[in-house]
Amino acid sequence: MIMSNKDDASIKRMAELLRQGATMLADGCPQCASPLFKVKDDIYCAKCDRRIVYAKSDQELEVHDVKSLLPELRETLINKLKDLNEIVDNEKDTEALTKLANLMVLLLQALHRLESMGS
Repeated sequence: MIMSNKDDASIKRMAELLRQGATMLADGCPQCASPLFKVKDDIYCAKCDRRIVYAKSDQELEVHDVKSLLPELRETLINKLKDLNEIVDNEKDTEALTKLANLMVLLLQALHRLESMGS
């Protein structure tokens, strides 16, 4: 079995993680099936070089790559804020404006939290 330079580099990263006290998990990466490592409170794939998050869904444990979701979530929030801005611009009723403003604040808070996750 011939190993590529990429495989060799990922094995070296895995060994380094173990030397630094990381724990190798029984679960494999959803992208490459390589073993996952627990580093402090984070789950990490050394081969893909990405953080992995576990999420419960319909009583089953699924593995998701959070970073791949961030751009789509950000775009959705921004589009909803744009739509809401048009509605607010045309609304005259103060009670309706209050509800719309509260929704806008919630969306802005969600966007702020999302962007802080990406950094």
